[in-house]
Amino acid sequence: MSETVQFFKRGGNEAININKPTGTDFHLTARGSDWLWTVFCVNLFAAIILIFLMFRKPVDDRFLYYTVIAPCLFMTIAYFTMASNLGWTGVKAKYNHHRVSTQTTHLGIRQVFYSRYVGWFLAMPFPVIQASILGKTPLWQMFFNIVMTEFFVVCMLLGALVHTTYKWGYFSFAVFCSWVVMTSILTTTKNLCVRAGNDIYTIFKIYVSLIFFFWLIYPIAFGICEGGNVLVVDSEMIFYGILDLCFLCFCPLVFLPLANYVGIEKIGYNFHHEDNESAGARSPASPKSPKSPKSPKSPKSPKTPKSGAASPKLKKSKKSKK
Repeated sequence: MSETVQFFKRGGNEAININKPTGTDFHLTARGSDWLWTVFCVNLFAAIILIFLMFRKPVDDRFLYYTVIAPCLFMTIAYFTMASNLGWTGVKAKYNHHRVSTQTTHLGIRQVFYSRYVGWFLAMPFPVIQASILGKTPLWQMFFNIVMTEFFVVCMLLGALVHTTYKWGYFSFAVFCSWVVMTSILTTTKNLCVRAGNDIYTIFKIYVSLIFFFWLIYPIAFGICEGGNVLVVDSEMIFYGILDLCFLCFCPLVFLPLANYVGIEKIGYNFHHEDNESAGARSPASPKSPKSPKSPKSPKSPKTPKSGAASPKLKKSKKSKK
């Protein structure tokens, strides 16, 4: 009996004991790690269900599923890393808003998880891609939106890793990049959705309102977590965890039924028609029927002399000399 009790005691979350936050004053605890495991499970469960549903669809109807499965899988890996207390570095806090009794310096060392930003770099473009799909935004404009979204994540990461007040310079660049993406979607993509019809424009307004609302909260979270050192690391994980679930899991899931309600063909992506055309182009041409041999030409009849035409003169034979 005692062995069974000891077995269950040894079970549980041992991530903090195995991967210790050595050298940090403000770091993740077991409770924060438990929450991160919860977010990991939600993302993993959503990805598995979506993959199962995707394989039940014909291959031409899986296009929208890719844009939902990818961010869930990327954030699954990111939260597995953070829940295991890996993928972090110690950064000296700029502000002394939060203190602990064990910190050795006036400004303590805060645990900053760069693995979260890696997950954002891979997953955050997909809500932008989904919003661009609704208006069938040209590929070059969609690529521009993706690049600016990646700049947003990179600038936020640099701001989190910088100790001095220059972190707010990177923060400003990140906010500017997000503003550029929002302006692009609210102008170019919006106009395309208006032309596509009232149904698509209504869904566009609903979906874009959701993703932009959650996206605007990310700079606030940065300001009170890595930037301002106001919240402890466990509270930071709860804040970002809820935000990531809403923006990178819930919003892509909402997009799937909304887009299917309108229909991918009405949006402008008719994969069935394109496949039929490409199959017709690849199919060999039907062999031509052999030509029947030509019948021999009948011989031409001799021409009759025209009436009134002078008859040919006969040459007079020379008189023989007597």
